[in-house]
Amino acid sequence: MTIRKLGIIQPQTVETITNHLADKMDRLAPDMSNYARNRQRYWLQHEWDLKNREFIPAIRDERIWNYCKHWMPDADLGLVVYGPIGITPHRDDSYADWRGVGINLGEIESWYYDCQYPNYYWTRDKNPSDPVNYQIPVGGVFEFNTKNPHAANNPAKDRWAIFLWKISKKFRAQFEQETER
Repeated sequence: MTIRKLGIIQPQTVETITNHLADKMDRLAPDMSNYARNRQRYWLQHEWDLKNREFIPAIRDERIWNYCKHWMPDADLGLVVYGPIGITPHRDDSYADWRGVGINLGEIESWYYDCQYPNYYWTRDKNPSDPVNYQIPVGGVFEFNTKNPHAANNPAKDRWAIFLWKISKKFRAQFEQETER
């Protein structure tokens, strides 16, 4: 299964969203991930702390979160990224369920995706590695399997994007306990 286009956000709406995000630049912090060292980002709703393997409170932005829920109603958390630092090929950590949604709000050279798992669940039957670099337009919204290797190649210096995840079954009880849902 390749990435799947969910829709295109109209240019006026992209501008409204990016203006709102730009008004909140003070929320951005350097990413500590080895895959995206110093990329500027902040979490929405809850943050997955990779080091301590726990969920911690994150930015609550009702306006952006409501918009995100339009594209992924079952999302539990999101990540807002900004700027010219992409992310190298990786699989999302085990907190994330199989399906993720990307909202591209700026120019990017390509989205690398290697469809090794053909569906949105684990299977022994994997495809051989055959990465593809997809062209994602500004305003493009897509879903992808978070356990397939993926990357963002050469984003523009002013690119915004938002990524959304549902918490996996493996971490659901921990998430609910730590976030007191």
